[in-house]
Amino acid sequence: MSISREIWLALTIIAGLALLIHYYFGLVWAIPLWLLFIILAYIFRDPKRTIPSAPLAVVAPADGALTGIDLVPNPFIEGDFIRMRIAMSKSGAFRIRSPIEGKVQKRWFLLPGDPQPVLQGPNVRLSIGNWVQTDEGEDVVFSLQCDNQWFKPQCNIQAGERIGQGQRCGFIPFGSTVDVYLPENSSIKVDVGTKLKSGSDVLAHLRHDQA
Repeated sequence: MSISREIWLALTIIAGLALLIHYYFGLVWAIPLWLLFIILAYIFRDPKRTIPSAPLAVVAPADGALTGIDLVPNPFIEGDFIRMRIAMSKSGAFRIRSPIEGKVQKRWFLLPGDPQPVLQGPNVRLSIGNWVQTDEGEDVVFSLQCDNQWFKPQCNIQAGERIGQGQRCGFIPFGSTVDVYLPENSSIKVDVGTKLKSGSDVLAHLRHDQA
């Protein structure tokens, strides 16, 4: 089982302390730290996922449940888009994956009080928006929202780089909300309430009309 690299340092420290206590005081005293090591390793697991072989498929960026499908103004780029909202599972993996293959056009880091109306609810403390454009010119935006002041979302992609469908690109400790904004002519493949696995479950297919 793979473990998210964001927790490697903490696990290394816990394991080191457990070994020292085990050596000097015995196994019984080290058991609580070993149990903590096992629990954290499970909570922050990063399982492999089978990416569907469909170039215009939009995959779920996070483990969780689909809680909403709405046609709304895109808060990041101009136009009306289909917003698919995913409430991340507290028991799933916390890894974020790119919903589509393409080039990262722009990124946003928004805090409460910023003019863009992307922050949902009074408890959202940070929102990270990522705009990816496919080779066919279709625009997809996914945003990571965090309502926890201690565990901020991380996203390690940069504007100008290319990203693959289902590629690992971020992390939200203990989960939050992820929104995916799709062109309004997209073909939706799931219903509200559907349980999703990041990188493998398909949310929709983009419809690209050749000129």
